[in-house]
Amino acid sequence: MGQILDTTVLVDHLRNIKSLDLNKSPQEYTISAITAFELIQGSQNRHALTIVKKLNRSLHVLPLTPSISQTASNLLEQYSLSHGLLILNALIAATALTHHLTLVTANTKHFSYLPGLKLKASP
Repeated sequence: MGQILDTTVLVDHLRNIKSLDLNKSPQEYTISAITAFELIQGSQNRHALTIVKKLNRSLHVLPLTPSISQTASNLLEQYSLSHGLLILNALIAATALTHHLTLVTANTKHFSYLPGLKLKASP
């Protein structure tokens, strides 16, 4: 089973906390389009944005689909009130679920209650 990286993993990479080997093929590192958007939004200046754009180009970005949107909607209906599930996390989790991928994250607590979602803590 493949893996999909949560935004937290890439933020750690950009902050030089935990590095990724970007010499691997882009297929080695898959992200949701939502993660790509979050990285762009988090850029503090043009230099940071240039770095993020280069990083995003080196990754395999899965686009949002009707199936992902429906799965995210179902997750939000079930878990937004009881667990505080946020829309962006719902979309990232839905992408992992739809594509049968393990979600690698530094924040397992944000996802641990979602049934069927395979999680891996960021090394």
